[in-house]
Amino acid sequence: MPELLIVDDDEALRRWEERVVRDQGYSCESVCDAHAVRDHLQRSSYQLALLDLNMPGESGMELLSHIRRSHPDVAVLMVTGEDNTKLAMTAIEHGAYGYLVKPVGAGELLINVANALHRRRLELKNRHLVEHLQASADERSQKLEEALQDLRLSETKVWASQAETIFRLARLVEFRDVETGHHLQRMSLYCEILARETGFPEQRCQLVRLASQLHDIGKVAIPDSILLKHGKLTPEEFEVIKGHSDTGFQMLSGSASEIVQMGAQIALTHHERWDGSGYPRGLAGDDIPEEGRIAAIADVFDALSSDRVYRAAFPVKSAIEMMQDERGRHFDPELFDTFFLALPEIEAVRQAYAD
Repeated sequence: MPELLIVDDDEALRRWEERVVRDQGYSCESVCDAHAVRDHLQRSSYQLALLDLNMPGESGMELLSHIRRSHPDVAVLMVTGEDNTKLAMTAIEHGAYGYLVKPVGAGELLINVANALHRRRLELKNRHLVEHLQASADERSQKLEEALQDLRLSETKVWASQAETIFRLARLVEFRDVETGHHLQRMSLYCEILARETGFPEQRCQLVRLASQLHDIGKVAIPDSILLKHGKLTPEEFEVIKGHSDTGFQMLSGSASEIVQMGAQIALTHHERWDGSGYPRGLAGDDIPEEGRIAAIADVFDALSSDRVYRAAFPVKSAIEMMQDERGRHFDPELFDTFFLALPEIEAVRQAYAD
């Protein structure tokens, strides 16, 4: 079966092209007008057509469009005397694999033929692969549809479900540490406010709110004798307390949930300090994830402005003054300034969730 179809109304040029490609081992046929082209394409399957732009009966551009539409497996090379960049770009846009300007040398012709055939083979291979994958998908369509049905929860329901799960997980600590009260609600809402004022996208603000509830989850591994101790902790006991950051990170790491992934980072970094004097890794500055820096401010503010068994809550003004002294040491200075500007909203949350 012939591989190439040569189309040109110049018989001498047509015969020369035939001789060049046959000498290279290609089989071919040649025709002189558009009607013959259509007839040959109906009767035979070609890999490549070498198509003149100007011929009797129909323009080469119209014929190019017909071939690419009705015979998509046939590659097309335009071989023409029209040295026109605009025409060349139009031909390429209509699906031509190349545009050769006469007179064409034998080497140039053969290189372009080889490249066009190679590109055609790759495109057919890719098309067959897609068709095979589609066929495989169709065979499993019923099972796929059943699986999709299980996943077709609205985004609101998914978030609500995750939020409830995260909150219940975080409450594990509160059930043991009675002094925390509404700490989770306040602290997580403070984080959301600060994230929004910092310029986080809304979805990320919601992630921060949910994930920050897990900041102290590692405390579930701390013995009651230390976690519930009313007096001052010994240095050894404080080292045990400090271990909750790493423990929380290890508990939450490896989850596929975006919320839990962020929760792991906050658990690990909410006790790091801007100047590098925090724990557990001694991270400093921008090496501390921004969510961890946000949680650090929210957690300290809530600790200072809430009652503890060993002291009463500090007035908000006093708590802010104490935190102001740690600006640039404990806290990211820009985030702290943002927190300070958001105090009216922060205070509204504090009063709404007072213990």
